[in-house]
Order: sequence, then C-alpha cells, then structure tokens
Amino acid sequence: MQAELVEKLQELQQQLHAAPELSGKEEGTRARLAAFLRQNTTLQVVDTGSVLFAVNDEGAAETICLRADMDAVCNSAGRPFHGCGHDGHSAALAGAALYLQQLRQNGLSCGKNVLLLWQPAEETGAGAAEALTVLHTQKVDCIYGCHNIPGYPQGQVLLREGVFACASKGMTIRLTGRQSHAAYPEQGVSPGPLMGEVLQRLQSWCHLPQYGGLVLATLVGLQAGSRNFGISAGEGEINLTLRAERLEDLLLLQQTIANTVEALAQKQGIVVDFRYVDEFPDTVNDAALTKQLAQVFAAAGIPIATLAQPMRWSEDFGWYLKQTPGVYFGVGAGQDTPGLHTDGYAYPPGLLGPMVDIWCALLAAGAPQAQ
Repeated sequence: MQAELVEKLQELQQQLHAAPELSGKEEGTRARLAAFLRQNTTLQVVDTGSVLFAVNDEGAAETICLRADMDAVCNSAGRPFHGCGHDGHSAALAGAALYLQQLRQNGLSCGKNVLLLWQPAEETGAGAAEALTVLHTQKVDCIYGCHNIPGYPQGQVLLREGVFACASKGMTIRLTGRQSHAAYPEQGVSPGPLMGEVLQRLQSWCHLPQYGGLVLATLVGLQAGSRNFGISAGEGEINLTLRAERLEDLLLLQQTIANTVEALAQKQGIVVDFRYVDEFPDTVNDAALTKQLAQVFAAAGIPIATLAQPMRWSEDFGWYLKQTPGVYFGVGAGQDTPGLHTDGYAYPPGLLGPMVDIWCALLAAGAPQAQ
C-alpha cells in the first residue's frame, strides 16, 4: 500500500490507541472509525449502535467478510488500555477499506462482495453474538479474522486447519453453609473441607479418558469467610477458568465438576450455586479455506508458518465459524514484543503495513477485473 495511505492509517491507529474503551463501551472508537470510512471511501457505512460495518457491493455471487475487534482491556492499575492490539486490528481493516476504494476509483472489481466488520466486546466473548445478525442479513458466504501474536516474526502468517484457539469459560462455585463461633466450629457448616476437596480433584478432572484434546481447569480465585478470627467461615467461593481444545470436552469438564460438587455439597449440608461468564467456543477453521488461504499468501510473497498446536487462549470468532465457514489466523507481532495483556505491550508500529498487505492479498485473490 502507498506510503501516504499507511501514514493515514497510522494516524488513525494512534487516535484509537489514545482513547481505549472497554467491552461494550466502544462508542468513541466506533465513531472515529465510521468518520474515517466516510471521509476516505464511498463504501456504505452502517453503525448499528454496537457493530460497525462497511459494504462493498459488486453484485457478485459471493460475499466474504473480514472482521476486526475494537475493545480494550484493563492494565494492572485497572485502567483501560489497548493491551491486546485491537487498535491496530481496527486500523488495519480500515486499510482494507482504502484498498477497495482504490479499486473503485480505478474502475476495477475484486470479483466479490465484501463486508468489513468491526466488532465490539471480543474480550468478554459477547460481541460476536451481536454481530451474527449482520452476517445473516448480508448473506455472508465465508469469514476471515486475525490477531497479532507476539513471539513470532513480524508479519508472518500463522495458519492451522481445524482448531486454532481453545474454548473457555469462567466458572464460579458459590458455597453457602452456616457460620458459627470459631470456638465451636462443629456448630456450623464450613465450606472449607469441600473447597479443599475440589482443589485436590481439579487436576484429575482434566485427564478423563473421554477427552479428545487439551483440557485445563485453572484456579483464578479462592475466598472463604473473613479476617474475623472469632467466626468460623459459613460461605466460600471458588473461581475457575475452564479451557479445552474442543467445546464438547469443555462441556464435559464443566458437567463433571458441577455433578461432583453438587453431590459432595448435599452430603455436607451446603447449598451450591454455579455461575458462568466470558464464554468462548472453540475456534475451528475450515480445512479447505485454510489451504486456499495458504496458497493466496504464498503467491503474494507473505511468509507463512503452520501451528502444530492450537492457541490456548480463546476468541469469540469461533461463534461465527459455528454458522459460517471461515478461517482465523495469527500474524506475528515480533519475537521481542511483550506478551498480550501485559503492561508493556503496545501494537507494534511496524506491523500495521504488513497486516494491511495481508488483508489486501486476500481481497486481491483472483485477478481484479474492469467493471
């Protein structure tokens, strides 16, 4: 892409970076992106109030969708920051819009209808569900998404057929017994013994013979009672992150934990309540489209690597792939780039151009034709 256009995109990325917004609160981000698209392209731009999309309608038989995320995360001080690089993702997708505009101005067609989709709330797993309606109304045939990944050479595309990223969800186990005087613990019902048993069994639940891939249950929080040394605890809470390569294994793990805890709680006279948050499916790539994408990038001279294992983190792009064939891939952010969601991370300045080139290569697949 021309240097002046990349410079314009870098300015957009810097504006987004300076005004991070958490999941479900991306109003300013959406407005900046919409204004950029309207000022620099003649694409149809639609802001639904949560999802932003732009349409390049060529009246073609096929419609593809390219998707970016917009939301920020919190740093260690609890303040929003773009610690996952979604500011760069959003700006790079705006670069795809500029490419489509160049084709229009030159009287060329990319041979397909294109939907560019900016999705909210990826970090909580809620945004893709909001955007599914857009895919249906626009009759999308296939969808593509990507994420920058530190630790790999900058600009290298990371592909994997089948599962690219794991399914996960947050599980809270709330235990309610009966508090008592600390001098007479036998008069109460403490959740402590049950909590200890859950922790002892946690790893065994992750190694059932029925599983078809990686399964993890990670303790992220544990609390019982208070610092009042005159009271024996009557309530407790366990917070777990459940993770699995396959969604069916995640659901089996969840059910195994819930059934066992319910049975133990009933024996001990404890009331148990389960709550779930941040639910992500497995992100499963279409094998044929992944092969085609590898050929497209290779022909464009873009470096490619094949991942031997799925990424352990989760991505709500998987909700799209449950209904529409597509591919989710990684783009190397640099081998020395700090990890995602760490205070030291920022979207690498040199990555924007290569990521735009990657989107352009995908759109250019098949020689452009005069309209």
